[in-house]
Amino acid sequence: MEQAIFISKVKNLKYVTNKYSRVYYGVEFCERLIPGKEDLKQVLNFISKNELSFTLVTPYVTHEGLDRCKLLIRFLIDERPNSEIVINDWGFLRLLQKEYRNNSLKLVLGRLLTKQKRGPRILYLIHKIPNGAIEHFKMSSVDVPIFASFLMDKGINRVELDNLLQGISRPNSRIKGSLYIPFSFLTTTRLCPVSLAAKKGSPLRAILPCNRECQKFTFKLQHKRMPVDLFLKGNTVFFENNIVPKNLDKLNIDRLVYQPEIPL
Repeated sequence: MEQAIFISKVKNLKYVTNKYSRVYYGVEFCERLIPGKEDLKQVLNFISKNELSFTLVTPYVTHEGLDRCKLLIRFLIDERPNSEIVINDWGFLRLLQKEYRNNSLKLVLGRLLTKQKRGPRILYLIHKIPNGAIEHFKMSSVDVPIFASFLMDKGINRVELDNLLQGISRPNSRIKGSLYIPFSFLTTTRLCPVSLAAKKGSPLRAILPCNRECQKFTFKLQHKRMPVDLFLKGNTVFFENNIVPKNLDKLNIDRLVYQPEIPL
């Protein structure tokens, strides 16, 4: 089982120990946090010095985000051509295949595009629905044969998966999977609640310029109808699940991706 660690800041290289053979670096949920080339250079220097494998993680993007990702891709192709790149935006995949077709980067489908049933309230249904329905809630779209064929035709041979509270089922899976521990993402939005503020003397809310407030605050959310605590970090909500499935081989999962912090 390959052990990887996911960091979103250069300073978090401090979490990398000899337990891990691969480093994930980047962001999944906000293009404003896409690292610059100098930060990527520092991480790649660390990777080379410690003889580690490397995966660059990219978020869903607008045209501005695409331009920022292009700079990183060009640099990565020159400096570390056999690296992986996690894609969370179909438009970015199209750009890669159009403008960087003849490169050796390995494409990975990010967990924003794997379409798992992540809602924790599914736990309330488990004892009330037929076994077939339970299996449905454990599955992902990436294991639907026609979708799996589409991904492989696009050169994608790995998918990123969240550790669902209700368990995971991957019958006849054709694509290798990576499992994220311990934080699973529940939902995300481009409207970042952390950068919202009330106008003086008005109940209306305004979207203020981004000062990366998400790097300073994490909110714990609780509700009597939610079976687990939720965590709001920036524009994304997470839940925590530390229980690793025992049947990873049968699930065609051969990599664990550990997150020392909520990844934003």
